[in-house]
Amino acid sequence: MRRALSLGVAALLAAGALGACGSSGSSDTSEVDQEADVTVLNELLARQLAATQAYGQVLPALHGGDLLMARQFRAQEQEHVDSMTKTLRGMGGEAEPPEETIEADELKTRADNLEFLYEMESQTIDAELSAVDELTTEWPRPLIASMAANQAQRLVLLRRALGASPLEAIPSAFENGENPAPERTAAK
Repeated sequence: MRRALSLGVAALLAAGALGACGSSGSSDTSEVDQEADVTVLNELLARQLAATQAYGQVLPALHGGDLLMARQFRAQEQEHVDSMTKTLRGMGGEAEPPEETIEADELKTRADNLEFLYEMESQTIDAELSAVDELTTEWPRPLIASMAANQAQRLVLLRRALGASPLEAIPSAFENGENPAPERTAAK
């Protein structure tokens, strides 16, 4: 009986040792995945920072309700930047976004400025949804999906500002940033 018990304990110890040998590989994979996630989040942070700066380029050309709306969008985008920075820190990463610039060149009319913002928001939705798809760490996904939903809400307001009817301004069931801005002829 003692011999059987000793053999059983030895077998368990051997199985545990073998299991520990295999677990080091999964830990390395976890570190690689985390590094990849930090890269994805830094790329998204670069986009968000560039969008915040692009709003700064457009704000001086806007007036009235358009200006108030764009200021609110810029403030929300700054909240996204702050949240993404905290998320990176929570993952043990650094906020080191690559350089990204969104140029707002030759925007002359109200419609030019609003269409620029519409395209920028659409591209940001695409970047956020791509980030959700690429992440291996699950906990930041809902945060980024919430950011994309916020961007989609902005598209609705920009569609309205560009002259779309309330029905035309409603986003598709799965807004992904691919819907074009309303026709320019409808813009005021």
